[in-house]
Amino acid sequence: MLSRLIRMRWPLPVAAALLVVVAIGVAVVAGGGDDALVIYNGRSHYGDEQVFEDFSEETGIEIELRGGTAPELFERLENEGDDTPADVLVTTDLANLWRAEEAGLLQPVTSEVLSENIPEGLHEAEGHWWALTTRLRVPVVATDRVSPDEVTSYESLGDPQFRGRTCLRTSSNEYNQSFVADLIAKRGEAGARELLESWMANDPEIINSDGEILGAMAAGDCDVALVNHYYLARSLEEDPDFPVAPAWPDQDGAGAHANVSGAGVVAGSDRPEEALALLEYLSTVEAQELLAARGEFAANPAVGPADYIADWGEVVTDPIDVEAAGPLLEDAIALMLDVGWR
Repeated sequence: MLSRLIRMRWPLPVAAALLVVVAIGVAVVAGGGDDALVIYNGRSHYGDEQVFEDFSEETGIEIELRGGTAPELFERLENEGDDTPADVLVTTDLANLWRAEEAGLLQPVTSEVLSENIPEGLHEAEGHWWALTTRLRVPVVATDRVSPDEVTSYESLGDPQFRGRTCLRTSSNEYNQSFVADLIAKRGEAGARELLESWMANDPEIINSDGEILGAMAAGDCDVALVNHYYLARSLEEDPDFPVAPAWPDQDGAGAHANVSGAGVVAGSDRPEEALALLEYLSTVEAQELLAARGEFAANPAVGPADYIADWGEVVTDPIDVEAAGPLLEDAIALMLDVGWR
């Protein structure tokens, strides 16, 4: 599909150069207009616009990026129904992909290109969504106060020695919700509860974002925490001496919890072939290298980590059980609130 579209003679983009308009969370790229492929982009805050520009330049397909948070885009798609202008949904986290699929907002698509580039386990079985990147939710430590050797598992965050020294993001955060849903799927409700109660017993400071957590650790306000790995990767890219390090969990066992960001073709799309071509392009080595440049791991196994975290590519990971964890998201939220995780 992608190669056929690239060979076709498409009209030149309306704009001679990139036109970006930011207004009410909307960005227009490569001309836009009535004939543009409309992308609801939940990764708009990740600085990924270049990969979409490259797709437009390579194929001649005009695109329009409309940014927003993942929940905002989900609500927008639900409200618009069959009248949505969207053709592709790009979003973060299993929770958002699963909810979009369950709500009937995505249509199944597959192709030889996608199947070759994205391994099983990193896409929905029928092709409702395909992973773009993977991200690990892992413990991290303040290196001037804690050795990574002191934190070897998720249980370590409940070690009494860290009472009053831990930070966690809010329970309303989708990354935490997916993590706990996966815990319930793999350990059962009782096992997940035991782990979370040990964390709460350490009286963690609750902070609104992973970036703020890392800042608090650097400032000496907490010594151990749980974050998505790429937040730390970006801090280390900017400052190799940033005083926080990953403490990869369960490396002799299941490994580090791995979630995904991904994309799917919107059910009401008027341009499903062009939408599929975009998904194919995003799975290629060229595009995956751009998506992984800021610390995430590429979904395409042919692409390794960015150079500044090259040694992180050997980490043992525990991929999220999408089919089992998705239906447990509401149970996960209830459990987190029940144990006192604000």
